[in-house]
Amino acid sequence: MLNVKQRQMNLRFLGYYGGAIDGIVGNGTISAYEQFQRDYGLTVDGIYGPKTDAKLIEVIKAEQVKLGVNADGIAGTITTNARDNQNLSWNDIKYFKKSEFACKCGCGFDSINLKLVKILDEIREYFGQPVTVTSGCRCANHNSKQKGSSPNSRHISGKASDIKVKNVDKSRVLAKCKEYVSNGRARYTYTNNTNMGNAVHIDIQ
Repeated sequence: MLNVKQRQMNLRFLGYYGGAIDGIVGNGTISAYEQFQRDYGLTVDGIYGPKTDAKLIEVIKAEQVKLGVNADGIAGTITTNARDNQNLSWNDIKYFKKSEFACKCGCGFDSINLKLVKILDEIREYFGQPVTVTSGCRCANHNSKQKGSSPNSRHISGKASDIKVKNVDKSRVLAKCKEYVSNGRARYTYTNNTNMGNAVHIDIQ
């Protein structure tokens, strides 16, 4: 049976859950159980039993097959990024290669969200200078070793990058990234000299 975090990931992927992936069965999680049960003809009791578990896994596997990813029944990073990337491909990216976003530990994790890469492409175009990705995807182990990094970092889900723009002060890069936050295409941006060496962080939902 799926653990609570896996249930929350699956229910969020399907649009039933909007809360944190925290492994806590609160009101939001129970409500998501009930909505899912109602839509799929199950007993609506808010209890996550074997029938609800089997149906949730079945539905996610069907979605994964459509997306062409491993059908393991858990909507993790690769599955969610594959969905988000449906309308984009690396052919739409002008300045970056997938390898630039791979986890620095060498584990091979490089499932970057192309919506984020498209923003970085636009930043590169705007400044007319090369952009260096100082940190893209991070596996959980590598992330845990980064000073000041959150265990819930969006680097782990391929939805964050730290960047430097050649010959451009970080304050200007940060100001440009804030425009993307303001228009809703990015979630958050910041810079921190102590931990980031003048790089600017930008991430998406």
